[in-house]
Amino acid sequence: MIYIQRVRSNDIGDDYGKQVELGKVFMSHHNWDAGEIPVTLTFQALSEDQRDLNGVKIKTAFKVRGDERGGDRVGVDCKEYVNKDRICVLKQFFTEELHLTPVQNYFVLEDIGTDGKTFNLYAIHSNEIPASALLDKFKGQVVDMDEPTNNFEKINLPLQQIFFGAPGTGKSHTINQICAEHENYRTTFHPDTDYAAFVGSYKPITVRVPVYGIQGTKLRDEEGKTILEDRIVYRYIFQSFLKAYIAAWREQQNEEPKPVFLIIEEINRGNCAQIFGDIFQLLDRNEAGFSDYPIVADDDLAQELKRVLGDFKIVNAENINALYKGGKDVVAQVKSGSHLLLPNNLYIWATMNTSDQSLFPIDSAFKRRWDWKYIKIKDAEKGYRITFSNGHQYDWWQFISAINAEIEGGEIQQEDKKLGYFFAKAYDGKISAETFVSKVLFYLYNDVFKDFGLEEAFFKDENGETMTFASFFDHLGKVEESRVELFLKNLKLLPIDGNEIKTDILNSEDDDLDDDDSGNSKSNRDFTKYAINGEGKYGKKHIASTIIGKYVEQHPDMPADEVVSKWKTLGNIVSHFVETQTEYDNRTDLPESRRVDKIECNGETIYVSNNGWGTKSKMEELQKALSEHTELGFSISEAKE
Repeated sequence: MIYIQRVRSNDIGDDYGKQVELGKVFMSHHNWDAGEIPVTLTFQALSEDQRDLNGVKIKTAFKVRGDERGGDRVGVDCKEYVNKDRICVLKQFFTEELHLTPVQNYFVLEDIGTDGKTFNLYAIHSNEIPASALLDKFKGQVVDMDEPTNNFEKINLPLQQIFFGAPGTGKSHTINQICAEHENYRTTFHPDTDYAAFVGSYKPITVRVPVYGIQGTKLRDEEGKTILEDRIVYRYIFQSFLKAYIAAWREQQNEEPKPVFLIIEEINRGNCAQIFGDIFQLLDRNEAGFSDYPIVADDDLAQELKRVLGDFKIVNAENINALYKGGKDVVAQVKSGSHLLLPNNLYIWATMNTSDQSLFPIDSAFKRRWDWKYIKIKDAEKGYRITFSNGHQYDWWQFISAINAEIEGGEIQQEDKKLGYFFAKAYDGKISAETFVSKVLFYLYNDVFKDFGLEEAFFKDENGETMTFASFFDHLGKVEESRVELFLKNLKLLPIDGNEIKTDILNSEDDDLDDDDSGNSKSNRDFTKYAINGEGKYGKKHIASTIIGKYVEQHPDMPADEVVSKWKTLGNIVSHFVETQTEYDNRTDLPESRRVDKIECNGETIYVSNNGWGTKSKMEELQKALSEHTELGFSISEAKE
């Protein structure tokens, strides 16, 4: 049997409520008892890009659950759950190796064994592999598709979703990765946005019309051309909501309607109650994805919608009408324009900066009608550098980590004031000193630390005086780069040149290259960079916290104390290697906050020492410990030049 399934968000979601789930068509061909079924999948490449993965074997298990309501019905639920290492092996392969995305990509299982537990695995990126390749491969064979019920083709993504997080975390980019290939309409809310600007209204527009004489004839110029004049007329102008609404209903004329996205940037910068008005009622969707409660359109709008929708031939009209009680022809009401009803292929997605959440508070009734997707602050691994005209460069992610630690650990302690990786725009991977001042320092001075004073050490100059924002400019208004560098050095950041640390300006107390346990001086400094699981180039100071941070990302449901317990099995390689919040708080020899790295884990903080890792012997000790604890899934090695 050949089983083809469209990739859904549930198959590759980034939390443990999301697992690869096989549909009823698959289960109807596999008479498995309830319990864990071990399976072996061999990947077969269909394109040149997949060649390196050809022949990779994946061993995992599908868990079959029986009917929880009782009875002898088996196979109600068949999913890949986490293994003993808390890893969904197949999901990890889909995301990290194949880079599959929802809606447009497919995976295929081909039965090749006699036990029903051995398969060939294929993956189809629809934008890279033509459909003919799939048809040629399985020509003449039985192919089963796991089709949705009720004749409604709906991608398995939230219909209404708000992506929220700190500024610069890539919320718009995340949406665009999914929506770019589909018809989409983008708008941005602001304090003056209202219902008319979002939905539509009559507006005066200028049109050019002929000029008529006394006898009712068109006037012409010396060359015989009709003389035109500008005249103001009123027309109903569709705005972003109605444009997306009409486009989605136009797709309902097809057997498989394509998704249409309405994207609202900065949704909390507008008054949502005023902007949505009665459309708020439409946000309640039924299981099929259509609005539960159609609303009556005003006469002007109804007239315009009838003009556009009246000739649409909705192929699933009978099934749509069956969703509503009373036997009314709801689809006819939609086409006549008398009623508004969101179709199940209209997706409304929005972004929200948590730092702006006080502009227009969103009430709880409105919030309940949306799914909320938190976009966390993380290293996008773009290698961005803060650059100066003297040739000095500073690692952008190290700055982001350092300033966020101060925002979180100082007087402010506000998650929504932190900076994301894309807070400032880089050109060719570089963020200039001018951009840093105008974007980053301006934000820190005016939005983050303004109400708390500027008493923190990193705001001080060489004389211990507070650096004002104006002090970063000379008398001609040009950026004083030396002051900007001083600010970065106050955060204990080290200039880098390429991949090497500049040895002549290291801070003697907090640098990446501490004395070893034998008291050897720093004249024997080692500048080796290390790779984690064969990838990247990392300095020694933060490599332990980087590894543990990656572990936390892979195990988002694991409590902080359990994470600490697992990593303590490596031994106390450096003093206070890894600690829970309680352990850290109970210490009497606390160093300055910059001597530890903080990792957020399920509402708690894990502390990892960044002190004492500066010698090669410590790296060898860490390398040996990781090799003895393979269950943690990490290794380090010297990075390639």
